[in-house]
Amino acid sequence: MTEELPEIPGFRYVRPLGKNVHLYRDDGGEVAVKLLVDPARAAEMRTVLGLGHPGIVTVHRAGRTRAGLLYLVMKHYTGGDAGALAPLRFERVLEIGIQLADALQAAHQAGVVHRDVKPANVLLDEGGHACLTDFGVLGRDRLPWTAPEVLTSGSHGVRADVFSLAATLWHLLAGHPPFVVPRGDNSHAALEHRVLRGNPPPTRRAPQQMEVLLHQAMAADPALRPRSAEEFGLRLREILQPTGLPSTSDAVAVHVAPPAPAPKRKRWPVYATAAVAAGVLGISGVLFLTDDSELKSPEKVQPQAAADGASAPTGKAEVTVTRVNPTTLKFTWTYPSPAQGDKFAWRTNDDLKSGTVDSPAVELYAPGALCVQVRVVRADGSNASDNSWSQEGCGF
Repeated sequence: MTEELPEIPGFRYVRPLGKNVHLYRDDGGEVAVKLLVDPARAAEMRTVLGLGHPGIVTVHRAGRTRAGLLYLVMKHYTGGDAGALAPLRFERVLEIGIQLADALQAAHQAGVVHRDVKPANVLLDEGGHACLTDFGVLGRDRLPWTAPEVLTSGSHGVRADVFSLAATLWHLLAGHPPFVVPRGDNSHAALEHRVLRGNPPPTRRAPQQMEVLLHQAMAADPALRPRSAEEFGLRLREILQPTGLPSTSDAVAVHVAPPAPAPKRKRWPVYATAAVAAGVLGISGVLFLTDDSELKSPEKVQPQAAADGASAPTGKAEVTVTRVNPTTLKFTWTYPSPAQGDKFAWRTNDDLKSGTVDSPAVELYAPGALCVQVRVVRADGSNASDNSWSQEGCGF
């Protein structure tokens, strides 16, 4: 612990949770303590956190370190950030969107814009309710969710927040940031060009009415977007009605179960590692992939041998990615109908590495993003076509 860390009576330091966020514990449980290193934003933070809105992170107290830095003692959100669970089912994203739109509207009415709405700044409590954090704190890695006028002139107003909220919901549906092109050029310059041009593609994971709303809310021209977070939330409620989900005049009264992962779909590496917010434990994420395109949970396939004793079709492997340490990613996979003697060929998306292993796992040097495809190699030589390669499993 350094001198800059708060010494809070009754609490003991546990460990860091992320940049300028630390975990503390007392006899009643755990809290997240955030240091506000930008004094210019401290007044805005105090204003919006003082609203006591259920869609804004809960703050228990505030104080100053010996070095004079303001700190906030906040609720520890054990559900982590919403981005770590993406892609999510459309109905779940709709609920989160209504909760966040209400929170943004409350902040805007208090004269505060968020400036950095993105999946990593959406925390989930133990009941799955979504809360916004980091108001006025401009983090790195915010380009894919940032409105064009912010990039060109630094003008960040209500409609810029609406853009970022729509981009966040797009991400939660698709499983990756908007304007990221699969296996394309996702450099900073390329992403900025796409954001400035607008016209994001559909997620193909939501009804047409939702796709249209997200497209309008991410328009390059702010005048074409919903005028306020309140208007955006009202249009989300209109979409909610036909789904049969519970609805009230106050969206925060909708109680939801803890979020369940959506049907697994093809994922692509995000633009950059998302900043870890209060309540997020660690930096590793798990990405699940498959080519199932239906909006329903696939039935679990139990391994079984072919009835005639011949090799059964393996299907495509499903790749899971975890970060072991800052320089290593571990890729593991499962597949239906395993058979004795199966081996596994793998290759990276940069075509620089490939190999064959006897067990369904491989660890690779990867200080940044890396994707791997896997193919099951049968002992009898079957399943050897290029069509048998899995979808890419991507880690960051």
